[in-house]
Amino acid sequence: MDRYLPPELGLSSPERWALFAGGYAFACGAVTAGLLSTVLGLFAEVVGLSPSFPVPLLAVPALLVGTAVWWLLVERRATYTYPAGVAFGALTALGTGLCWIAWFLVVWSVDLLVAGPTPILVGLVIGLTTAAGALIGPPITFLRRRSRAGSDAGATANSL
Repeated sequence: MDRYLPPELGLSSPERWALFAGGYAFACGAVTAGLLSTVLGLFAEVVGLSPSFPVPLLAVPALLVGTAVWWLLVERRATYTYPAGVAFGALTALGTGLCWIAWFLVVWSVDLLVAGPTPILVGLVIGLTTAAGALIGPPITFLRRRSRAGSDAGATANSL
């Protein structure tokens, strides 16, 4: 994976992996948004986006959030464990959802967010999104563990 970004950019391997993780989170979010385009198209209109707005672009915050979360949880601490990967996925999905809730608040204000069944619906969506996000972490964690440079030691129960 490290070979896809040229060394002339001056990025270290952990920085490249953080960018890959953000791109991976965006790709997963874009595919999911594409699959749920009927519902998310309505959401895009509700938050003031043009009907011609491509629904997969709703995953753009995942690119930034995923990069930051991967850097903070995995690379900075050098914790290439599956629980860290699950936390990466869950926190990336949660952070992306919170970005869109913040945008909803900018467009509609707090009054609409707390009216009627909206809090329950928002809580349900955030909960399901976070749970689904937890599923995207282990695959990239697996790739990162396999590519660690200088680690010839075999996996142990403590490294999981």
